[in-house]
Amino acid sequence: MKTLNLHLSHSTGTGLADWTGQSPPTPVHQRGKSLLATGQSLPAFGPYKQRREALEHELLRTRDLLKPDPASTGLAQRQRPVVKPVPKVSDIVGASVGLVGNYYDLDNKQQVVALVNDDLCINCGKCYMTCNDSGYQAIEFDAETHLPRVTDDCTGCTLCASVCPIIDCITMVPRVGEYVPKRGVPFGAALEQKQAAVIMPAQDSPA
Repeated sequence: MKTLNLHLSHSTGTGLADWTGQSPPTPVHQRGKSLLATGQSLPAFGPYKQRREALEHELLRTRDLLKPDPASTGLAQRQRPVVKPVPKVSDIVGASVGLVGNYYDLDNKQQVVALVNDDLCINCGKCYMTCNDSGYQAIEFDAETHLPRVTDDCTGCTLCASVCPIIDCITMVPRVGEYVPKRGVPFGAALEQKQAAVIMPAQDSPA
């Protein structure tokens, strides 16, 4: 019922003509203040912050202010609201049935991993703590810069993205290469040992 109400609210009343219901991309910022892309992974505290500010000052000094900002997010301009006709309930019921598919139609090899935006990161360490406590210990935390780094052990569980307090700081991107799980023993070894334990007594028993 809640899903039906949400669909009705998005399909009627006053809205934006080309709005898809998705939030616009989050511009790079620190504590609400926009940042320039320096091309370096620098945290926003201590001497690293001073170095970042020096790089930004140099970029502003050499940039042509009459040209568009290359770091601009390019958000769409505000559009005039339009009034949409109220749909019938019969037109809404079952609207998502066509999106339901078979599990076996999915490709299990299409996996994702976490990607941390160093410019948006506030160095709180929540992703590191969550991954180490409840995940796969796939995030390393730099003791000096306090910047997290995702290792190849990431399974794409999205725990880190769930606890991150900054929107879009952690995003899930397609994995490059095939994921090889580390279970402590070769894949299938436990099953082979169990089958061997069942077969061996049968071979030793008298005919």
